[in-house]
Amino acid sequence: MTVILLAMGVHLSSPPRHAGSQSSRSAEQVPLGFSPQSYRDASRWEQRFLELPDAARCDRYLRRLTARPHVAGTAGDRHVSKLIYDEFRRDGLNPRIVEYRVLLSYPKRIAVELVAPVQVALANPEPPIPGDKDTRVRDPLARMPWNAYSPSADLTAPVVYANYGNAEDYEHLARLGIEVKGRLVLVRYFHGYRGGKSLEAEKRGVAGLIIYSDPADDGAGQGRTYPNGPWGPLGHFQRGSVVYDFLVPGDPLTPGWASTPDARRIPQSQSRILPKIPMVPLSGADAAEILKRLDGPEVPKSWQGGMPFAYHVGGGAAKVHLALQMENRVTPIWDVIGTITGREEPDRLVVLSNHHDAWVYGAVDPASGTASMLETAHALGQLLREGFRPRRTILLGSWDAEEYTLTGSTEWGEQEEVNLRKHAVVCLNVDAAASGQDFSVSAVPALLPAIIEATQAVTDPATGRSVFARWSERPATGNIRSYAVSGARRGPVPFGVLGGGSDFMVFLQHDGVPSLDMLFDGPYGVYHSIYDDYEWMARIGDPGFRYHAAMSRLWGLLALRYSSADLLPLDYSIYATEVTAYLESLEKLAPADFYANAVRPLVEKCAAWKAEADRMNAQLETWRRGEGGEAAPSESRAQTASARPERAGEINGRLMSAERAFLEEEGIPGRPWFRHLIYAPLPSYEAETLPGLREALEAKDLSRAREQARRLGQAIERMAHTLRPGVSGKN
Repeated sequence: MTVILLAMGVHLSSPPRHAGSQSSRSAEQVPLGFSPQSYRDASRWEQRFLELPDAARCDRYLRRLTARPHVAGTAGDRHVSKLIYDEFRRDGLNPRIVEYRVLLSYPKRIAVELVAPVQVALANPEPPIPGDKDTRVRDPLARMPWNAYSPSADLTAPVVYANYGNAEDYEHLARLGIEVKGRLVLVRYFHGYRGGKSLEAEKRGVAGLIIYSDPADDGAGQGRTYPNGPWGPLGHFQRGSVVYDFLVPGDPLTPGWASTPDARRIPQSQSRILPKIPMVPLSGADAAEILKRLDGPEVPKSWQGGMPFAYHVGGGAAKVHLALQMENRVTPIWDVIGTITGREEPDRLVVLSNHHDAWVYGAVDPASGTASMLETAHALGQLLREGFRPRRTILLGSWDAEEYTLTGSTEWGEQEEVNLRKHAVVCLNVDAAASGQDFSVSAVPALLPAIIEATQAVTDPATGRSVFARWSERPATGNIRSYAVSGARRGPVPFGVLGGGSDFMVFLQHDGVPSLDMLFDGPYGVYHSIYDDYEWMARIGDPGFRYHAAMSRLWGLLALRYSSADLLPLDYSIYATEVTAYLESLEKLAPADFYANAVRPLVEKCAAWKAEADRMNAQLETWRRGEGGEAAPSESRAQTASARPERAGEINGRLMSAERAFLEEEGIPGRPWFRHLIYAPLPSYEAETLPGLREALEAKDLSRAREQARRLGQAIERMAHTLRPGVSGKN
């Protein structure tokens, strides 16, 4: 039986008609969560929205956002926060600034010198690029190479080269008889998060860590360097934080609770996430002065970088003096939040997420995302002026101090935990919007159908085809930041698994909000350097700023659909298939009897979950095909019509609550802040699936593994129960 949509009370004001709007649509053209009738109005608002994003305006936003360095907690950062606030206000988003006082870290003096066998001053500023005025910076913070939260130090020691500084690299040095305890260790960036490298070195008694950008990884070994190409020149260095945020993110002094004015703060000495050994980044040019003077055995082929000489492990002749004077201090930061209040379900939140602080200018990371957010806000503001109101509230969060330890989003997510767990529908995160033309997304699997449908509706600027058409032809790849990393490709497109490294973490892994992170990716070798500036973007990353505008269209379209759909477009059947694959991957890790007795039953539970999810999907599909859904045979048309609001509300409650089924209140063993039993970050930023169970098996702790399997089984049962008809979706 067909149910009339207006009985549900969508109350989307009729928008002005524009060319290309349609009065009727087939079910194949109706996105998941809508009926043909409800989408008739929604599609006109969508078409109007898609007309609005403008590349030239994105260009202007990026110029303003990158006009000066804006490290978190500085005057430049405050300026950018105010800029965003003013734009949100101009667009009618009722903005507010939420201030937190958190522990941040700044350098006062950085000196690194090779003292033997010759004397060479290192830690030099990045050389200016002719024609790029922003690279002639005078700001002391922008000239010094530094890693946030490194302790101060004054030491001289022999240098050992340890490749990427991962566990297997230190094990190779041990086999060679090379001692690292009490030495300075030189490692290169990539194949792991810098904080993970610091923790590994700390465990091994290393005196201090020097990390550098090797041209083999992000410089001339990859291709043409800036200003002639996208890769980093030999003189660039990568700043960044070295906290252990894979243990707990946010303010190091308030682990697990918000840094409100009256919050309890622990002493720095009690923080689990502050590093104990000094660390400093160098450019490839400076690191070469050390590398070419190392003695000892020649390194394996896989350790050889991109310098024009053979690398050696060292440990004897080359000595370096490290003098770092760092200051940790409690400093204000400023989250900027804009809101479009929903008309029918104002308590339910669709969150758009980006951060605005940067290590220097941050044209790619994060200003491209911020420019796209401002353009999305501008377009949504225009819809508001024309009479649009979403069913649910759209919240735009521009977070501060992400670069330190995901601080602004984490503090807000901790403060708003109860509200988010009750009312958040989805978190749509964009860190960097554009460094190229290749669409890349990491997401919980439930979001994939909605992502596919949105990319089918947005045009790829370079090809004129849909973003989906180009995306579907790509192999599974990762990006320069390592966290958009695809798993096995089991569908029409490569999509990644969410690990760490951006502001979605608190939403997904602490509060259980379905999340994604997306960007238009491309070669990007100037990450966290002075060269990540407006000129790099305008010349190389996105000339014409067309992909900034494309991201605004995609981001806003997803926001419109999640905020206005009758039924939330969330597919937990795909999710069940993915989790089944994660479980089956444990067969190579687990003892055979443990796999048979503890893991196989979880696979069977996933089958029951998938059956419930398939029934839920059938309701969404029926809704899409029948103007609100077919009634059961015993129901009359009038009975079904009168019940529609309650039925939709009950279905949406279950869909919105489902992700929270995977939260374990006690968290992952050793990392209780991380509550999600399916996804958590590794020290590399990459995702770890089934973290509690997998880590127990890797540690060969079968007692702990059995307990984690039991908890995971309970979570899968909760998921199936939540999706079952008749179950209350209130949480």
